[in-house]
Amino acid sequence: MNEIDNITLNCFANKQQYEHVMKKNDFHKDKQFLLDKKFYKKRVIDLTKKLFRNDVDDLQLYNTFDSYTKSCINYLKFLDKTDIIQEKYSYIIDYSKTSGELDDYDISTNNMLFAKEEEVKKINLDTFVIKKNSKPKSKILPKKEDVNIKTKEHKTKGIKKKKNINNIYEEKNKKE
Repeated sequence: MNEIDNITLNCFANKQQYEHVMKKNDFHKDKQFLLDKKFYKKRVIDLTKKLFRNDVDDLQLYNTFDSYTKSCINYLKFLDKTDIIQEKYSYIIDYSKTSGELDDYDISTNNMLFAKEEEVKKINLDTFVIKKNSKPKSKILPKKEDVNIKTKEHKTKGIKKKKNINNIYEEKNKKE
């Protein structure tokens, strides 16, 4: 719930209703929910596998699963895009992670950066004449970067291999 909803409920609802609504929204902090989540873990995973195979006939459950799957796909696409873009900038050195000692650092350069040098005004004809530039300055617009996340690496990225199973389903399907 966002802040505006919280303020509205706090101001316009009586205390009993407010507490009831807040308890409903805090189900993920509920101890009973956490215990049920742990208890039903294997059955939920099995149900998820059945939903991927379209073996479940419950329409509401299937629609909810589709929404969940879309959210997961969007999240994984975002992670893949950020990883690809970050690899392009891997050459940049992060000085905050270094040891903190700067041997080549000269303090006198800071004085030049912070102190403003006195400027002596030159009075000549150029200061009195107003020049107009007829050419507009060219704007540098950012380019949209195309990132290919539909590669073989990204299909199984982050999934741990089981030690006792050596099946490679992708290659078997391609040979047939």
